[in-house]
Amino acid sequence: MASMGRKKLSINRARESMVKLGIYKPEFEPIIEIYSQLLDQYDLLTKEFANSGYSYSEPTLQGSKKAPIVTTIESIRKDILSYASQLGLTPQGLLKADDGAFRKKKGNTLVEALKEVSK
Repeated sequence: MASMGRKKLSINRARESMVKLGIYKPEFEPIIEIYSQLLDQYDLLTKEFANSGYSYSEPTLQGSKKAPIVTTIESIRKDILSYASQLGLTPQGLLKADDGAFRKKKGNTLVEALKEVSK
């Protein structure tokens, strides 16, 4: 089970990213919580998979089949991507949340040059 500190870290990281992108709203907290849980589960299962020596398949009477942990990791990976997109944490998700996210902002070149000189 993931520690409470690690869980808080992934929640805070998602929240901070959303705030920086200008798309955070407190109403998203339940979704951020689920997203964080998925990240923690993914990390835990990935470590377990690595500790197994990356055993991708297991023997059966008919030959071999994909190990259940691999199927679970793949499923969680898809869920993480889906939640990240819904939260605006992917390029496509950000575009849906803020259609002007990738537009270049026009700035005063003189002001920009003065800012660079004053650094």
